[in-house]
Amino acid sequence: MKNAILIACLLTATMSAPAPAQDVMAPELTQPWETGFRPMPMRRIAGAVMARYQGRLIAVATVPPTPEEHDLGAQLVYELRLLTPARDVLNIRVDARTGRFLEVAGRDILKARRDGPKRPPRN
Repeated sequence: MKNAILIACLLTATMSAPAPAQDVMAPELTQPWETGFRPMPMRRIAGAVMARYQGRLIAVATVPPTPEEHDLGAQLVYELRLLTPARDVLNIRVDARTGRFLEVAGRDILKARRDGPKRPPRN
């Protein structure tokens, strides 16, 4: 009889206990391998940078995106440093997943830019 009362008390206590609170404001943090995230190969990113700018790559790193880049959808950023023929250093940030140029900073960026296909003038 005591066992039956004890079991009834335990069942009542567990059924009336509130569920653990979940933080609705915190987003689910997932790992890149859980979402199917696949960055582009570094050699492909380096090729795109070298096709756009003259110079020599002197450094490459993978870094987390800035808040502004994250708002654009970047999950991982390749940061490259390029030494131009004029001995200026360009800092170039590229989205690792899409290959989109996010930022190019440095002196004489236009002088280091390779001549691309000429666009017809807009009328």
